[in-house]
Amino acid sequence: MKITIAQLNPTIGDFDGNLKLLLGAVEKARKDKSDLVVFSEMFITGYPPRDLLEYKEFISKAQDALKKIENISKKYPQLGVLIGTITPTNQTQGNKLYNSAILIQNGKIIGQQHKTLLPTYDVFDEDRYFASNQDIKVMPFKDEILGVSICEDMWNVNEAALKKHYRIDPIAVLAEQGATLLINLSASPFNVGKDKVRHDIIKNHIQKYHLPFIFVNQIGGNDELIFDGKSMAFDKKAKLIDALPAFKEQVKTIDLQTKKRKDFITENEIASVHKALVLGLKDYLHKIGFKKIVLGLSGGIDSAVTCSLAVEALGKENVLGITMPSMYSSKGSIDYSKKLAKNLGIKIK
Repeated sequence: MKITIAQLNPTIGDFDGNLKLLLGAVEKARKDKSDLVVFSEMFITGYPPRDLLEYKEFISKAQDALKKIENISKKYPQLGVLIGTITPTNQTQGNKLYNSAILIQNGKIIGQQHKTLLPTYDVFDEDRYFASNQDIKVMPFKDEILGVSICEDMWNVNEAALKKHYRIDPIAVLAEQGATLLINLSASPFNVGKDKVRHDIIKNHIQKYHLPFIFVNQIGGNDELIFDGKSMAFDKKAKLIDALPAFKEQVKTIDLQTKKRKDFITENEIASVHKALVLGLKDYLHKIGFKKIVLGLSGGIDSAVTCSLAVEALGKENVLGITMPSMYSSKGSIDYSKKLAKNLGIKIK
């Protein structure tokens, strides 16, 4: 089977923009004669939408976008589209939404899987918005039986952690039901060394169940969260078939039958933090509509680092430096500010 991994940068609430990204990925999959294109967790809405999920209009727009994708898929009848979104639970009690993965082919929804494990630690507060799915089922598709999970569903690192936080192991259930291919849709935020942690977790699942594993993660900055991508595909022996880059959009088709294998390479910690800061700054400004920024320059290391990151993220033409002459600023401070501006090629006032 050929699978196209769509590692993209969705914007929260930009349904039209996210659909435009989807169209590009679907067309790439068609040209590559792919069987299935896989997008990240809640790609249609962007992740995390937080309190936007309280608005009926937002939920309605997400449902409309899903209908549009169903219509789009009619133009690509041989291609399956596996995408993350939100869906109503249609229940009278509890949270009214699921965090869902939807499988579409030729204009029809042919499979769906809702997220079971809802994280409520660190930056996550998912059980505030979503209902937990207890009805885990595989999805037959072409010659495979897909075991689809969503982000946290694969993060049962060991038995002790499972018993402490959750009562069910979705990956184990999918394997027991006869899955032949495991796929995880994620919006897994960046922190230093996390690419290695994800690699080891996936490898552990494969060694338990002897199944190939596809991991699709989003990239981009959404407020204080930054997503690094680093999507991966493994064979049933836990050997890496391919890995997509960190902090960069890429749509890539992988043939699960290929004999080629790659070594897993972790990101250099300093380099990864630098990339995360640049991407986070760029997306924070662009996604809320700002094109230019003004920075106060003191001549010190703090403003020098900040200004350098801003120039890399936005371009020197979009950064304006302001000196801060006052009774508290030394001549050296002003001179260093001007020198910094000259070195970076920005205007200074």
